Amino acid sequence: MPTLLLIASVISILAFFGCSSTPLKVAGTACGADSDCSAGLSCRALGAFTDAGCTTGAKACTKPCTIDTDCASLGGAFKCFEACDGSRACGATQ
Repeated sequence: MPTLLLIASVISILAFFGCSSTPLKVAGTACGADSDCSAGLSCRALGAFTDAGCTTGAKACTKPCTIDTDCASLGGAFKCFEACDGSRACGATQ
């Protein structure tokens, strides 16, 4: 009987911690590391280009791209943008 109680307690603890973990973030959501993002996405810095040059802004969950159609799987609001380091990533336009 004590073994059954111990097993039930362990299952309850695992269920509590398993359900309380932070869900992975979707495309366009701010992030701090690749591990924050859903499968197939990575946490990438987005660039803001001005006359003064390029400034790295926020980081967001996204995927690399070459052309706009590479971003289609993320939704119609995503287009392919260049980052300050010359790489390209999908970013939301809205």
